Amino acid sequence: MNEHFGERFSLIDLLLAVISFGIATGLIEGVGLMLFQRLNWASWGPMIHVAWPILWIAPLGDAIFFLVLTIVVTLLGRFVPRLRTITVLTFLLSALAAYDFLTLTARLYHWSCFLLAIGVGVTFTRWASTREESVLRFARRTLVFAVTAWCVAFVAVRGGGWLKEKRELASLSQPSPGAPNVLVIVVDTLRADHLSSYGYARPTSPNIDHIAEQGTLFENAISTCSWSLPSHVSLITGLYQFQHGVTNVQPMSVFGSSVPSFKGALTLGEAFEHHGYRTGAFSANRTWFSHDLGFGRGFIHFEDYFHSPADMWVRTLFGREFSRIYLSRSAHSKPKRLLRWLGFNSLLDLDDEGVGPNGGAPGVRKRASEVNREVLRWVDEDRRPFLVFLNYFDVHEPYGGPYRYPQPWPQKSPIDQYDDGVKYVDDSIGILTTELEKRGLLGNTIVVITSDHGEGLWQHGLPTHGEALYREQIHVPLIFWYPGHVPTGQRISANVTNAAIPATLTSILDEGDREFQGPPLNALWKETGSASPWPNPLSELAQDKYLPKQNRQPQSKVPTANTGSMRTMVEGQWQIIEHAKYGLQLYDWKRDPGELQNLSLSSERREITRSLSSQLQSAFPPGTK
Repeated sequence: MNEHFGERFSLIDLLLAVISFGIATGLIEGVGLMLFQRLNWASWGPMIHVAWPILWIAPLGDAIFFLVLTIVVTLLGRFVPRLRTITVLTFLLSALAAYDFLTLTARLYHWSCFLLAIGVGVTFTRWASTREESVLRFARRTLVFAVTAWCVAFVAVRGGGWLKEKRELASLSQPSPGAPNVLVIVVDTLRADHLSSYGYARPTSPNIDHIAEQGTLFENAISTCSWSLPSHVSLITGLYQFQHGVTNVQPMSVFGSSVPSFKGALTLGEAFEHHGYRTGAFSANRTWFSHDLGFGRGFIHFEDYFHSPADMWVRTLFGREFSRIYLSRSAHSKPKRLLRWLGFNSLLDLDDEGVGPNGGAPGVRKRASEVNREVLRWVDEDRRPFLVFLNYFDVHEPYGGPYRYPQPWPQKSPIDQYDDGVKYVDDSIGILTTELEKRGLLGNTIVVITSDHGEGLWQHGLPTHGEALYREQIHVPLIFWYPGHVPTGQRISANVTNAAIPATLTSILDEGDREFQGPPLNALWKETGSASPWPNPLSELAQDKYLPKQNRQPQSKVPTANTGSMRTMVEGQWQIIEHAKYGLQLYDWKRDPGELQNLSLSSERREITRSLSSQLQSAFPPGTK
């Protein structure tokens, strides 16, 4: 048989057969990725995640990849007459398909998959060598079935989502006349003390500062946890961790028929749907604030994965492998320099999604500019009052703004890069609010700005977050803005929890509404005399035996979640922390902002330690740790 597509079949025949094979491979891959993502739920952190659109994205990606490979081998065959093009392609495509199916389980070592795939490729090539024409004819004839299957997947996923949204919008009740829009902005990993409005020396946040000057700022807001998943659950349910029960990812049903319920707690989205609102969530934290983890409940529209061609590519199996092998290298490596030269900057703007203590395949960062585009596109589709809950991830590690974004500070330390990210998010908030103002929407919009937790930045020897409950990891910004309804320029010093956001928003909408656990924070800005007693904010952190090595190094100096669960309470100038194994710590955070001096063993503070410890114990149900 002529290896260069002679009389029996043409190059077009080969390309059609390859498209069919690529689509079939991708369909199996898409189903497998969805299946094993749920089977491997215990490794959720160091994993690149997918959602239902992978069922049409993977076939499209594999078909394009196999087509490009076929064209390259064919062109090579033109210059190397002795190259058996069909044989080479048969081996490569069968081996790649085998590697795809073996790797997507995430249960085998990569080298094991590689060696097994070579064996499959050799075996299949030998078998097909005597049946080349029959194999090509079969693949070509099944093209119509493969394309039809792809179209069904595309229409089912895209059309199904569209129909679901239309159906839910049609079932909404009529909102109250003049009902305000609501915009909740969660800036992931933002420490309050790195904003100018909270006293930071650098001008990192002029747009946030402007909103704070025209609204009400809570000086001492405390997050319910020092990492994203439990904290986000609290932000949408108004409950503490011991109440909603989410300490980490829980076992999932294999086929996705059920999602985490947060113990059936009412969510912010559900409450606003009851008020007739369109509800949308837009997440750049695709690991811990995603539809897959149950956060879609109550949000008619949820956007997390697949925001760009680069993002689509790295979520396919071959894209993950490309990311693991090449994108995880240093910025000065030849592959990265080549990609930069070719202009693939978005592919090189890496996220920590998919990266764990032992490395991994880094994802592509979803920047605040993309979140803004998603929000504005969705807002423009309908003029019904909306609730937008969004997460900006640009302050999170790896720090800094996008490529070639201005770097206002000298790049001498991680703090400089962290502040670059803060400035970039602040600029993005300014752009978003300006666009809403152009549309005539901002004046009737409640704006809330907060964070899910802070960041260690090597205080107490801790680099990031989720390791402890010191103030730098749980003190977050909290700002409310709503002209004519929220006082202008007010700063409230009371210690509060940002889990009170749902209760506060529903209280603003309806003074008698008590859908969420209170008290609502608007009671504080209505105070005219001395502030009445206010519940002390709590924060919790479950034990995590799998903290990255760099986060465990300070263990001899400070207790961390690696060896036991932790919980804390803030009252007045005091913060008391209880570690399940190492006992109590007490800090006077007003006189000692860095919380460097543990006063729990001081004879002078013995009584306050005993009193606060008793209050801490009584704040939690018996038996909780």
